[in-house]
Amino acid sequence: MLRPPRTTGHVIALLALLSAAPAQADEGNDAPVSPAMAAPAVASSVATASAATASVAPASVAPEGRAISPGRRALAATGAVIPGLLVHGSGHFLLGEGRTGLSLLALGGAGTGLMIGGLAGAAVTGASRRVIAPIVLTTVTGAGLFGITLLADLYGVLAPEGGTGSAPSALPWVETQLGLAYVDDPTFAYRTFVVPGMDLRLRSLRLSGAGWFALNDDNARLRVETAYRFLGPGTPDGPRAADGSFLELEAALTHHRYTSDGFSITTGEVTLQGRLDLAHIGPTLRGSFAEMGWGIGGEAYRNGRRPLEGNELLTPHFAFGMYLGHEGYPRGEAKVVYEHRHDGYAAGAKITGLGSGVPGHLGLHGRVYASPRWGVLAEVQAGSAYVGRLSLLLRPGGSP
Repeated sequence: MLRPPRTTGHVIALLALLSAAPAQADEGNDAPVSPAMAAPAVASSVATASAATASVAPASVAPEGRAISPGRRALAATGAVIPGLLVHGSGHFLLGEGRTGLSLLALGGAGTGLMIGGLAGAAVTGASRRVIAPIVLTTVTGAGLFGITLLADLYGVLAPEGGTGSAPSALPWVETQLGLAYVDDPTFAYRTFVVPGMDLRLRSLRLSGAGWFALNDDNARLRVETAYRFLGPGTPDGPRAADGSFLELEAALTHHRYTSDGFSITTGEVTLQGRLDLAHIGPTLRGSFAEMGWGIGGEAYRNGRRPLEGNELLTPHFAFGMYLGHEGYPRGEAKVVYEHRHDGYAAGAKITGLGSGVPGHLGLHGRVYASPRWGVLAEVQAGSAYVGRLSLLLRPGGSP
């Protein structure tokens, strides 16, 4: 009994076998064909079919990675800028990655719609305090989608095969930092700071603390955070994450003393924030990620002996970044960040006109570990003041 064919070669051989018998019958003028006479023809047909299959199969199987010429990559990078500044995904369309291009185009378009809707809402309501919170959160979310898809399009056409790096599957239990920071702010006397900090993790829980202490002025900023991670990389004793995507809820308390200027600010806030590895959108985006956070808080001002004054604070933020290094060391990540909050040293953007006092500040953050224990953190921020920081990182337990 004949068994079902299992491969393409078997199918072709079987077809050759079925066609060989009529051919032999025709040659014999309908005379019966003995197995001995048919065997050579069948063997020849099978051999021919197998050779044909061997020659055709490699051409019919698409390779895992396609070689892209430098000229086409340069054309795609140009397209990611012009017209990519407005039509996000243009670079991927020129690269031949239409599905990823469509995803970026749709997300960028949604971001544009949210921004226009938010700005229109502010104009119609006169930026009333009763509705300003959802308007700001909507507008910043739209700006985040717009900016992230713009940078993702450019990254996807320039990144090497497999991306610039990959996320660690777990995070260390303890990470400490100690560094120096410089703040260029014409309004205040402080300039140089020492910045210590520490992160403690237990499975999905994190407790963090950091301080900024001015060396040439009586100014200090203290902050403690606690966070619960619903999904994403945790400590090494927990399950290993498939990538760097995460979702967590963070609560924080900040106290900033401007002693030489006679006032202080205490802030309590809650933030829902997360990260998505952009490989979920398209293969060319491996090694990159997007972050988004939505937060709200309350501030208490104390100015001399005057009664406390309260104010609401919105803390949405977004970022686009990339992992650096796949295995071994050096390994880390870098990202460009927008922070809407105005209560830090960088504060809000320095602009004039109708939008003055509304936008937050931009920043560049990077951290790289040169070994399982030692690394460096660097960041710059630009708002109404300019901030730069360089810190030494230490993981006492080494790499997870």
